[in-house]
Amino acid sequence: MESHLQKELEETVIPFLLRTAAIILLFGGILGLLFFLSVLFFSIDGSNFPNYFRYNDNKNIVFTTFVIVQLVIHLGFIISSVQLIKLKKTGVYIFIACFIMFIISKLFYSDFSVFLEILFGVFILIFLMISWKSLK
Repeated sequence: MESHLQKELEETVIPFLLRTAAIILLFGGILGLLFFLSVLFFSIDGSNFPNYFRYNDNKNIVFTTFVIVQLVIHLGFIISSVQLIKLKKTGVYIFIACFIMFIISKLFYSDFSVFLEILFGVFILIFLMISWKSLK
């Protein structure tokens, strides 16, 4: 009786956590992709972000590189969420790689939300690790 209840609980909770992580990744990836695409589309440069970048970037090389890297990272989050919805372990690997690149890219500018983003990413990683056995 107890093992039956435990198995039923695992079958309902784990997919919920996995779906929650996938939806958060998909939503965040799409928002980030749209934001950075609009920055490129409207030719916004680093001077429009006052006190945001640490580097004196007169030719916008650092800013443009940063935006392109962010586009790739957020596209990776979208691909990761699609793989997670398909219950593939490659989604976890893609998420970890993109998350590491995302945190490293934060070195380009001074922002106080880095710790919050690290905490949020760790929670998503915990959700993924709890549901690891249900992935193929």
